[in-house]
Amino acid sequence: MRESVVVLFVILLAFPTLGAAQTAQQKPASTKSSIPAAKPAAPAKPAEQPSKRVYVELAISELVGEDANRWTDKMAAHAAVGGFVTQVTKRDDGDTDIRICESPKVVGMDRAHCIMSKCIPKIPCEIPQVGKPITVKGITRYEAKVGTHWWEINPVEQVEK
Repeated sequence: MRESVVVLFVILLAFPTLGAAQTAQQKPASTKSSIPAAKPAAPAKPAEQPSKRVYVELAISELVGEDANRWTDKMAAHAAVGGFVTQVTKRDDGDTDIRICESPKVVGMDRAHCIMSKCIPKIPCEIPQVGKPITVKGITRYEAKVGTHWWEINPVEQVEK
């Protein structure tokens, strides 16, 4: 009986070791070595390639005419919207707001004829001139904060002048 208990005890002690041996991974070299380990070379940055993303081309009137609560086949997460720059505002957080309207003569934010677009520091864009035509490509969103209810492209991923 005593031999059976000893054998069972040895088997139970060996069982976790067997399982660990199957999942063991090679450990990195000790950091106490007098020979410094070679650092892997940083991968070279690939040359910037043009985006292969597909942008649905929408007129401002098409975008502002959409119900923000009902997604239609015409809508897409990524859109290209063209119009005239009517205002450019640089924000304290580094963002640049660009108001784009159907006509360069629109004054103020007329949400029936304008959208907002936002360039962010992570994806900077060239600041366009007020009154000039522009097409922005990026992610469509509906801004619905207190005091603001309009469609926007945020963030802008590409600008075409």
